[in-house]
Amino acid sequence: MRFDDVPVRIIGASQLKAATGLELIEGEDTTVTVSLRGQSKSVGEVRVSQITATVDISGLTEANEYDLPVTVSVSKSGVETNYVNPGKVHVRVDRVESKDVPVEVNVTGTPDDGYRAGKPTTATKKVTVSGPATDLAQVSKAVATVDVTGRNSSLADYECRVTLYDQDGAAFTSNYITSQTEKIKVSVPIYRVNNIPLTVTLKDGGSLTQNQVQCVIDPENVEVIASNQAVLSDIKEINLGEIDLGSVHTGTPISMSIKDKLPSGVSLVSGQPETANVTISVDGVATRKVQVSKFAWNDTAQENTPYTVNILTKSVEMELRGSESQLKKVDVNNLSIGLTYDSVSLGVGRHTVKGVATTVGLPSGVTLVEEDIEVEIEITDAHVSDETITSDKTDSTDDTDSTAAEPTAHRTRKGGGSQ
Repeated sequence: MRFDDVPVRIIGASQLKAATGLELIEGEDTTVTVSLRGQSKSVGEVRVSQITATVDISGLTEANEYDLPVTVSVSKSGVETNYVNPGKVHVRVDRVESKDVPVEVNVTGTPDDGYRAGKPTTATKKVTVSGPATDLAQVSKAVATVDVTGRNSSLADYECRVTLYDQDGAAFTSNYITSQTEKIKVSVPIYRVNNIPLTVTLKDGGSLTQNQVQCVIDPENVEVIASNQAVLSDIKEINLGEIDLGSVHTGTPISMSIKDKLPSGVSLVSGQPETANVTISVDGVATRKVQVSKFAWNDTAQENTPYTVNILTKSVEMELRGSESQLKKVDVNNLSIGLTYDSVSLGVGRHTVKGVATTVGLPSGVTLVEEDIEVEIEITDAHVSDETITSDKTDSTDDTDSTAAEPTAHRTRKGGGSQ
C-alpha cells in the first residue's frame, strides 16, 4: 500500500548546533512517498500518522549541502517498508549570522524642464541583515531608489524599499537572507536651474585698453542651482576675476576658475565645467615673439661669496606688441633679463630665480608683455680649479657634440654684470 506526501522530520538539529554552530537552512517541509508491505489486513489499517519519516543531521560537521537517507518506521506490527521515494532528502546547513551593510540612495528619472535633482539624503546609514554565512558574505550594500521623473518640487521623508546588492553591483536575492529594515525614508531636493553669464574685468595696460580688445569666454554661461531660490534671483553674472592687459598673451587661452567664484550657497549643476577659458585678441595690433638670451646678473652677496654661478637657461621667450612695421625694427640685443640673487644664501646646487625683463630703445608704440620670468642657475664651489674642469672635458667621449652650447659661468663680483 502506498502513502503519498508523508512529511519528513529533520532530527538532530539541536545537537548539530551545540556541537558545530551549524543550523538547518534548507530541507524542511519535505515529503516522500512510502510503500508498505505485510498482511493485507494489517497494511489496510495503517494511517499516515503511524508512519514516521526522519533525516538525521546531527553527524554533519561542515557548512554545505548534503543528500541524506530517509529512515521510515511504522507503528504497526506486521508491517514494514517496501520502498521510499525519494530515498534521500537534500539539506543545507550553515552558520546563521548578522552584519550591518551601508545604505546608498540612487536617484533615477529626469525632473520637469528647468529643474535638477540634488543629492539625496537619508537618516538611515546602514541596515542589519541576517542569514546563512555563505549567502551573507555576498551582500555588500542596501540600495534605495527614488524616481524623480517630472517633479518640480522636493521630496521629504519619501518612503523607499531597499534592495540588497552584491560586490559586483548586481541585485542579490536569497530566500534565506532577511533585513531588519525593509523601507527607509529619503529626501531629495529639487532645484530650479538658472543660466548665468560669465564675465571678466579687464585692466588697461601695455598700451592696450578695454576698447581695443576682444574677449571671448568659453563657456559663455553656466547652469547653477541654490537651495535658496532668492539667492539666485540676485545673481546677474559670475565675474571670474581681473585680467591685466599689460601681461596677457593675445590669442592664448587663460584658464580661470568658475567654481571658486560662486556665491555661498550656489553650486554648479552636475556636468557643468569648473573652469572657463578666456582668450584676448586685439584688432590692429600685431605681436612678435623673440628669444632673449642676454642676462644681467647681480649677486647681493657681492665679494663675500666663494661660489661660481652658471646660468643654465639658454633663452627666455618674450612677447612684444605693436604695429608690424615697428616690431620689425626691434633689435633683440636691446632686450635683457635682470637676475638678482644671493649666492651665499642659496648655496651650492641648482636653483630657480626670478627674472625681470629690461628694454633699451624700443621703437615707438612697441611694448613688452609683462610676465613672470624664471631662470635656472647652478651654484658651484669656486675652489674647483679650472684645471680639473679642463681635465674633465678632455676625458669626455669623442662623440660629444662639439657645437653644443655650454652653460654660461661667471664668478660673482661686486656690482653684478651681464652676459
